[in-house]
Amino acid sequence: MPPAGVAEGYTNPGQYVQIRAPGAEKAGIFAIASAPGAEGAFQFLIKEQPPSEWSPGTGWLTDSSAGTALEMSQVMGGGFLKSEDALAGVSSVLLFAAGSGISPIRAVMESEALKGVDSVKLYYGASTPSQMAYQDSFDAWKTMGVDVVPVISKPEGTDWTGTTGYVQDVCKADGVDKADSTAILLCGMKGMFEGIQALAADVGIPEDKVLTNF
Repeated sequence: MPPAGVAEGYTNPGQYVQIRAPGAEKAGIFAIASAPGAEGAFQFLIKEQPPSEWSPGTGWLTDSSAGTALEMSQVMGGGFLKSEDALAGVSSVLLFAAGSGISPIRAVMESEALKGVDSVKLYYGASTPSQMAYQDSFDAWKTMGVDVVPVISKPEGTDWTGTTGYVQDVCKADGVDKADSTAILLCGMKGMFEGIQALAADVGIPEDKVLTNF
């Protein structure tokens, strides 16, 4: 469970916390993968990363046993919908995630943040099928009204028969209807972010409707 008083600060999907080993100098930043108000402990999807100059990595956490002590900050950031009118005039939402970037996007889908939007479509990319998290949730997301498009960028040597390439290219090939009333929510690496910015500009999605959680 989060420390006393922390859960109350989680009100907007896309917010995050800092976590570190007790007394450690560096902390990692982790987006909360569960929806605001969900029962139980915060949920996280943690990608294994080595230590760096700015981060302690994640091995200390992923290799820990249940009950290991840790230090967690208060909930931080504004999340995706930083203002009450972030989705004003929006009838369609495109969600983009790559790798562990699905964490805050999952929180969006499993909250009521997109309630009332006519169309929601998720483009979720991973290098290989084994690196694609939450596959057992795809059917549940579809029952929530989300059109799920999983995309694998490196299918060689796997049994993947679905969509391949990069999420922004797959979306561009699909086409975007009613761009002027469409919003984008995205979380992923720099290359994906730049590609989606270019896609939005090409199809006419307003710049202020391209929303990130940071």
